[in-house]
Amino acid sequence: MNVVVTGASGYVGEAVLSYLTKAGHQVTGIARHQPKGFPPGVRWALGDARDMDLNEVFGGADAVVHLIGIIKEIPQRGITFHALHVGITERVLLSMQTSGVSRLVHMSALGTRNGASSQYHRTKWQAEQLIKAHPSIRATIVRPSLIFGGTPPFFQMLQNLSKLPRIPVPGDGMTQFQPVARDDMASLIAQALTDEASVGLTLELGGPERFTLNQLFDAVAEKSGRHRSPKIHLPLALVGAVAGLNAVLPMPITPDQLAMLTEPNVTEDTRWHQWVARPRRFSSWNLK
Repeated sequence: MNVVVTGASGYVGEAVLSYLTKAGHQVTGIARHQPKGFPPGVRWALGDARDMDLNEVFGGADAVVHLIGIIKEIPQRGITFHALHVGITERVLLSMQTSGVSRLVHMSALGTRNGASSQYHRTKWQAEQLIKAHPSIRATIVRPSLIFGGTPPFFQMLQNLSKLPRIPVPGDGMTQFQPVARDDMASLIAQALTDEASVGLTLELGGPERFTLNQLFDAVAEKSGRHRSPKIHLPLALVGAVAGLNAVLPMPITPDQLAMLTEPNVTEDTRWHQWVARPRRFSSWNLK
């Protein structure tokens, strides 16, 4: 199968390319710059998916894996949730239709829903609705919780914060998360791509363990070989005021990130276990 992967040079893209090439697929990766150290044999289509000719890239493809997403906006560079989550998805769907490609696996996010408190989740929802409304698209949508494995950006942030004498935690730190392994998600994507049973499904992905934010800080400290640092629980109003300055000053957290850190990110959905029977446990992962 000839597969095009958007966001191929990203954290998730690296693992997806590996699983797709091992499965024998011919893979084209879309990226702004050709990365080093990725699986050999991948053909690279270099450019910005916001304005590059996707029709040319999708010509001859059998399927698309759409991974593009951001966790933080940079408006001055045109990098916004709407532009990347909604705008690029619109372009992908149009080019798939023009090129006669119907099969799509799309990475969304756990917590995506109509009326979500974060713009991140609201634009992910809008992208999902575009896909579901498209008559010629045969899609599988995956919604992962926090992702671990390799060098995960979120857990690197926790690792850096856990080095401080006192760890700043927004609110009471009791929000629950359900980390899922990057390799498990990549394996699911590679398998679902060729399995008709997955077409039309929206799968929520959570690992076999749940942790509060406080517990995640403690776990990351232990995995890094350090003692747990005491925490200082900051009032949400104070953190929100600081986050609100993000529009004019570089802040360690944005309003959207704060919203996502203070709402549960767990699921009871286990349907994806028919492709990944024994998901990896976060507690067994060795943080680099």
